[in-house]
Amino acid sequence: MKLFKLYEQVEEEQQETQEPTLITLTPTDKKFLKLMQNKGVDWSDGSEIWNFLTNTLYIEDMELKMRLTYLYMEQLVDEDEGETYDDLEMVSLDMEKIKSNFDDKQLALAEHFDLPPFLIDEGGYSHYGLDQYENEDDGGTYAIGDEDEMDGAMDEYAQSRIDDGVEYFEDWYLEDHLEPNDSAIEQFAEEEADNRLSDMDDEEILEEAGYDSMVEAKEQWEEKDSEKDDIEERISDLESEKDELESEQEDLDYEEDEDEYNRLDEEIYLKQDEIGDLEIELNDLENEMEKLQEISEGEEVELAKDELRESYTENTVEEIRNDGVSYFVDNLGFDKESAMDSFYWLDEDSLKEAIKNDEGYEALCSYDGNYDEINMDGVLYLIIRTD
Repeated sequence: MKLFKLYEQVEEEQQETQEPTLITLTPTDKKFLKLMQNKGVDWSDGSEIWNFLTNTLYIEDMELKMRLTYLYMEQLVDEDEGETYDDLEMVSLDMEKIKSNFDDKQLALAEHFDLPPFLIDEGGYSHYGLDQYENEDDGGTYAIGDEDEMDGAMDEYAQSRIDDGVEYFEDWYLEDHLEPNDSAIEQFAEEEADNRLSDMDDEEILEEAGYDSMVEAKEQWEEKDSEKDDIEERISDLESEKDELESEQEDLDYEEDEDEYNRLDEEIYLKQDEIGDLEIELNDLENEMEKLQEISEGEEVELAKDELRESYTENTVEEIRNDGVSYFVDNLGFDKESAMDSFYWLDEDSLKEAIKNDEGYEALCSYDGNYDEINMDGVLYLIIRTD
């Protein structure tokens, strides 16, 4: 510390000799020391001494105030033994003893503000785990810590940000620290698909899935049924004609009416061939009618439902993957925290590291966003004003 010339001189000499240093008391020293003694100023309370010199005696000379304060704190006379400051010429000033009354952080703050350490009072409460002190000179409150303590404070700060609620983070900021709960999302998507299907009638389901309408299938079946009657009637007529030709042929003598017999035989063959074609057409028609009957009776509805349920589920899952938490917040009115609790796992460790890296020590600087550094005996301290 380099608070004033006397301190600097004494400290250097004491470091060399490892012994308290003797200094000469001036008449001015004795005058003020006796005055403080007579006024009952507490020699052990540097702050009280300083305030007396500043606010009662109105001494503005910083050098003199510091000299008198440290001299008075040494309790150089024993009143019970009748000693007075007038009796003193050379006195011992033990700066190491004085410094031992203050912790390293008070001394670091005193050095930073160029103030005596007795003007740096312990705050009695912490700032994200950092010790805090009151600066009597400017009325400010300051937190201080070495690099390890600052890292610990950043951990506590980041955790407090998370504890305050993830709803305060932007969605894009959370994305890298969220792991989707696939089973919960899949279940949600399936329930959404079932809800959507429950609002649709059978015709809407068939249309949406690209299946034929039950109403149209019934109409087509009726048309096909009429076609079937026509074909069956034509087959019946052809079979009657064929029977007549066969009967006529049986009445002929092949040797006598060979030409007529062969002509009838050819006609019978043609009738049979035409009947065969109609029977094939009738079989195809009956198969079509069977399919149409199944459709008209709703037998494809469940199949269509299954296909739509699978399609809706896949589409919803894909949307959630693309939109993330905002899918639930923007589309469904979820609050962010509920959506995350229900459908995601938050990697808090990863989020904490991101907060620490992105916001830095400035996040701890609640007063003005700035911090200072000071190196004391090889230890780097960071100083933050908090109030």
